Amino acid sequence: MRIAFLTSEYVTEANFAGGLAQYLGRVAGGLVGRGHDVEVFVISNTCEKIEHKGVTVRRVKPKPWLPLRSANLMLKMIRKRRLSRLQAAYSTALGLNGALCKRSAEAGFDIVQAASWMATGFFAAANPGEPLIVRASSFEPLLFPHRGKKLSLDEKMYCRLETAAMHRAAAVYAPSRFMAKEILRISGIETHVVSPPFCNFDYPREKTKNKQLGDWSDFVIFFGKVAKYKGAGLLADAIRPLLTRKPDLHLAVAGPVEDDPEAAKLLSLSKTLPCSVRYLGSLPHDELMAVVKKATVVVLPSLMDNLPNTCMEAMAMSKVVVGPDGVSFDELITDGRSGFLFQTGDTLSLQQAILKACNLTKDKRIAIGHSAKTRIQRMAPEITLPALESFYESVIENTRTSTCQRIA
Repeated sequence: MRIAFLTSEYVTEANFAGGLAQYLGRVAGGLVGRGHDVEVFVISNTCEKIEHKGVTVRRVKPKPWLPLRSANLMLKMIRKRRLSRLQAAYSTALGLNGALCKRSAEAGFDIVQAASWMATGFFAAANPGEPLIVRASSFEPLLFPHRGKKLSLDEKMYCRLETAAMHRAAAVYAPSRFMAKEILRISGIETHVVSPPFCNFDYPREKTKNKQLGDWSDFVIFFGKVAKYKGAGLLADAIRPLLTRKPDLHLAVAGPVEDDPEAAKLLSLSKTLPCSVRYLGSLPHDELMAVVKKATVVVLPSLMDNLPNTCMEAMAMSKVVVGPDGVSFDELITDGRSGFLFQTGDTLSLQQAILKACNLTKDKRIAIGHSAKTRIQRMAPEITLPALESFYESVIENTRTSTCQRIA
C-alpha cells in the first residue's frame, strides 16, 4: 500500500518529543519494514523533502485561511481576543492538504491517515479517490474539562473543527477502548480500536548522566507534560506529606510545563523541598529515557489520557508504574502484577499506591517489572501492525463499494 500520514509533529522535527510524534515514528517505520510505501506530511517552517529510516518526510509550511485571517485582524483592531488556535488549526490542515494534493497528482495514495490533533485532515477528507481516516490521539472536547480553565470562544470553535474533521473522515480509530467509547458518547462518531505498535528502539542506548539528579540512586519520577489533566496538582497534594515523613523519598519531574496553577503547584515543591524534589526541565528524548531507566518508580496520575506513550515507555523498560484505574491505564496495567492502579483523581488512593510501589522488595520489583515489559512486548509491530493493515484494507474496500454504488 501507498500510505500518507498528515501530522503537526514528527520525530524528525524540533517538536519531536510528544507522544504523537513518537507513535508516528514507530508506525511509519514499522510499515516501511513490512513493505509499504510511506510518506509523512508534517508542518514545519520550511518546505522540503527528506528521507528518514526509509520514510519519505515532506515538510510543509502552514497556509493561512484568508477569511479567518482577515477576521482575526479585525478582532485585533477592536482589541478583542483573536481566534488564534482556530487559525493555527485551519492553517495546518490547509497547508497539509495542499501538499498532499500536489503529491497525489504525481503519485496517488491508497489511504491517508490524519491525526485528530489540530484537525489535520479537515480539508483532505473531501479529496476524491483517497479515503482518509482519523487516528484519535486525543479528543479535545473530552480533554478541555480537565484542564481547569473556562472554555473561550476560540477553544469552543476549535473543538467543533476537530469533531467536524472526524465526522468527515471515512473512518475513525483510537488506540484505547476508553477513548473510543468516550468519542462515541460525546459526538456519536463510531470509533474503532487499533492497538499501537511499540518497539525497542525507544530504549536508551547509552548511559546519559544528568547532573541535576546529583547522587540520587533511588527516586520516583513523573514525566510528560506537567499539567492539571496529567495529574500534576493531584501528585503535589499526594506526595507532599510523604516527602515530609520519608526523608529518603525523592521525586524527579521532567517535561514541558503547561500554564496552569496545578502545574505550578507541583513545580513549587522543587523550591520548598529542594532536597527531595527536582525539576529536570524538558529533556531530549534519549536523555529523558536514560533518566527514566534509572528511576525506581514511575508515577503517572493522569485525570484524562489515551493509552499514554509515557506509560508504555516506562513499562517497556521494566519500570514499576503507578497509574489511575481508568482513563485507559487499566488497559495496560494489571494492578499488583504489572504495576499499581489507584482510584482516578483520589489523593489518598494515590498516596497508598506510591507507598506500595516504593516499599516493594527487590525481587517483587523485578517480578512486576518483568510482567510490565511482557505486557508491552505484546504490542510489538509484528503483532499489532497486521491489525492496522487489516483496518486500512477494510476502509479502502468500503470506500470502493460506496463509490460503485453511487455510480450505479
